[in-house]
Amino acid sequence: MLLFASVAEAVGARRRRLQIPGGATAFYVFDRLAAGTPSIARLRPCLSFAVNREFVSGDTVLSAGDELALIPPVAGGA
Repeated sequence: MLLFASVAEAVGARRRRLQIPGGATAFYVFDRLAAGTPSIARLRPCLSFAVNREFVSGDTVLSAGDELALIPPVAGGA
């Protein structure tokens, strides 16, 4: 799994591996990660997910070998 911005900062890593059961969704993976890092739980409603570099919804079911990216909202620009 790839972690970006505030999620990576809170977890202390830009990559993380998790063993997940068959039928797990992107939301499930985030919830597992948030169980160990409660400070990121508040991001769930505004988090974006990408699987294999394509944006998906949180209820997308993951397959073996998928690369999940957790992308929190970002601010900035002019």
